[in-house]
Amino acid sequence: MKHLIFTIAISFVFAQHHHDIAQIVDTAFLRLDLHPKDGLLEMNELTTIFTQRDTDGNGKLSYVEFTAHAHDNPMRHDLFNYFDTNKDGFLTKEEMVDNNYHAMDHNGDNQVSRTDFDHYYTNIIHHLLQQQQHGQIHLS
Repeated sequence: MKHLIFTIAISFVFAQHHHDIAQIVDTAFLRLDLHPKDGLLEMNELTTIFTQRDTDGNGKLSYVEFTAHAHDNPMRHDLFNYFDTNKDGFLTKEEMVDNNYHAMDHNGDNQVSRTDFDHYYTNIIHHLLQQQQHGQIHLS
């Protein structure tokens, strides 16, 4: 009986955790799929968002510029650091748009489906959570 209760409790925690991740990913996709709202992301949509968020026009996003539109994402700090591949404290278009887009567009059709996006970002979040569990990062 104790084993059954433990199994049910673990299943509940996993389901809640999965729901939280799905909610973060869904919110992100809806913010990025600009026009048309067609369930596909195209490079120009991500480039437009990058340009809009680059409020000082210097061609890169500071942490403040990045988080201004991700204030409700509890993983914003760690996502910023994950995308900042050269660790200079800024996200270039290459780091934020090009690298991510090409990683999501695994079949090379120049469109990222909702499924592609979900898979890509869910894997990133799981990776960050594993690092957090091992004490390598601390969620903000």
